[in-house]
Amino acid sequence: MSNLNPTARTDLHGRVLTFFIVLSSAIGSFLFVSSVTIGANIYHLRDVLSGREKANRPREDNSVPNYTPVEPYPDLKKLKITRDLRYYAQRLDLDLEERNITTKDGYVLILHRLIDPKVSEEERAQKPPIVLQHGLLSCSGAYLAPGKNSLPYYFLSQGYDVWMGNNRCGFKPQHSSLTGKLMHDEHFWDWDVRHLAFYDLPCIIDNVLAHKPRHDKVFLVGHSQGCTQTLIMLRNEQLKEYHGKIHHFFALAPAAFPGKLFYERRFIKFIHSKSPRMYKAIFGNCCFLAMLTQLRNLIGTTPVFSLLSYHIFKYLFGWNIRNNYNSKKVIHVQFLFNASLVSAKLMSWWLSYSVEEGFSNQLQPKQAYKEGTTADFTPLNTRTDDSPANTAADGEKSAVSNEDLEKNTHQAQHDNDQDKDNKTLFPYKTEWFASTDKKSIVPMMVFVGGEDFLVDGLRFATHMKHYERNFYSQSKNLEVVELAEYNHLDVIWASNCIGTIGMPIHDKITASRGV
Repeated sequence: MSNLNPTARTDLHGRVLTFFIVLSSAIGSFLFVSSVTIGANIYHLRDVLSGREKANRPREDNSVPNYTPVEPYPDLKKLKITRDLRYYAQRLDLDLEERNITTKDGYVLILHRLIDPKVSEEERAQKPPIVLQHGLLSCSGAYLAPGKNSLPYYFLSQGYDVWMGNNRCGFKPQHSSLTGKLMHDEHFWDWDVRHLAFYDLPCIIDNVLAHKPRHDKVFLVGHSQGCTQTLIMLRNEQLKEYHGKIHHFFALAPAAFPGKLFYERRFIKFIHSKSPRMYKAIFGNCCFLAMLTQLRNLIGTTPVFSLLSYHIFKYLFGWNIRNNYNSKKVIHVQFLFNASLVSAKLMSWWLSYSVEEGFSNQLQPKQAYKEGTTADFTPLNTRTDDSPANTAADGEKSAVSNEDLEKNTHQAQHDNDQDKDNKTLFPYKTEWFASTDKKSIVPMMVFVGGEDFLVDGLRFATHMKHYERNFYSQSKNLEVVELAEYNHLDVIWASNCIGTIGMPIHDKITASRGV
C-alpha cells in the first residue's frame, strides 16, 4: 500500500540545468496554456453553432423545496470586481479577519475568519467552529463568492464560527525560512497532496482551535481536493491526534476517483502520457503554469478574464451554469478566486501515469464509464494462493480446458489490476481505515453530483458503503446525498446550494449535537 506520508525531498538541480528547465518550461507552459485556451474557445464555438449553448442558461427559478435563492449582493449594479475578498464580506455587512499561520515545514498559509462585526468576541467564542477547505487551483474566496447564497454566509447566520482555510502558496508564495526568488526555488515547490494532508490541514485545524478555548473539535467541510487531503489525513495513523479534532466531515464532490472527463479531455490525456523528463521539460520543477496566476493578477478584474474563464471552465470541467446566477458579475467573482499557485509535483500526482500512487492511475476502463459500472460493488476475491486450481482423483495432472484458461487469464488480469490499485492512495477494494482506532473514526456526510464527470463520486460512495463496512454504516456515521443535477462546482456555487447542501449539513450537525 502506498505511503501516506510526504515523500522525501528530491535532489536539487545545478544552476545550469535549472536555468534550462526554467527556460523550456516557460516556453512549454505558454504553448500549453495557449493550446488549451484555443481548444476551449473552439469547444465554445461548437456549442454555439450546434445550439447547445442556448440550453446553458441559468434556470429562471432555481428554488428547492426548502430554499429560494436571494439576491447575492445588495445593489448588484454597484458591485465592484476586485481581488480583495474582504470587500465582498463587507458588502454583506460582515467582515473578514486574515491571519498568517505557519506549517511545521515552514510554509506560510492564510487563514480567513468570516465575522459579524455586530457580534461580540464573547459571543463569538461560544459558537461552534466550522472550517471550509477549498479545492485544487482555488482558494477560500471561492466559497464566499456567491454572497448571500454562499455556504459561509449561511453557516454564519446559523450561529457557527466560520473559518476558511487556504493551502500553501495561494496567490503569493511565502516561507518562514526560505528566501529569495521562491518562484524558481525547487526546494520550495517540492510538495504534493500528502504535504497538504500532513502539514497544511493540521496547521489550519490547530490554529482555529487555538482561538476556540471552549471547543476541542471542528466541523470540517471539504470541496474536491479539500476532501482528498482530508481523507489522506484521516487514513494516516500518524495523524490520529487530528482525527479526534473533527466532529464531522462533510465531503462536497470528493476527489478520490477520476471521472470520465479523463478520457474526453485531450489536455488531460496529453499530461497523463508524458514521461517524467518530458513533464519536467514542459511544466518545470517548480510552480505549475504560474502564468495563470499572473494573468489573473493582470486582467482578472476585466470582462476578458471572465469570458475566457467561462470558456475554459466549461471545457475543463464539463461545467454549465444552469444552477448558477443570471448575473455575469457574480459569475465573474466566482472565477476571480481561482488560478492559485500550486506545484508541478502536485499536478503530476493528479495527472501523470508515472506516479504509481497518483489519482489518474485509478481511471477505470472507458467501457465501464459508458456502461455506468464504475461504481458497481463486487465481493472481494477469496481465492487463496495455496488452493490448487485443478486436481484429479487419480493424482495425475488433468487437462486444462479453454474455459479454465479464460478464467485463469481473467483472474491474472484481475490480480494485476488489484495490485496496481493497491499502490494508489485510495485502493477501491481495500479498507482505508484499518489502522485507525474505531473510536476516532470521523462521521461523514458525502454530497455527489449527478453531472460531475471530473470525479467519480458514486464510486467513492460505493467504496464507503461496502468496503468500509467495518467502520462506516449508513444508519450510524455515513450519509450519501446524491444531487442529480449538480456538477463539480455546483456544490459551492449553485444559487440553491444552501437548500441542497447547507441546510442538510446544519440539520446533521444539530442532530449530532442533540440540539
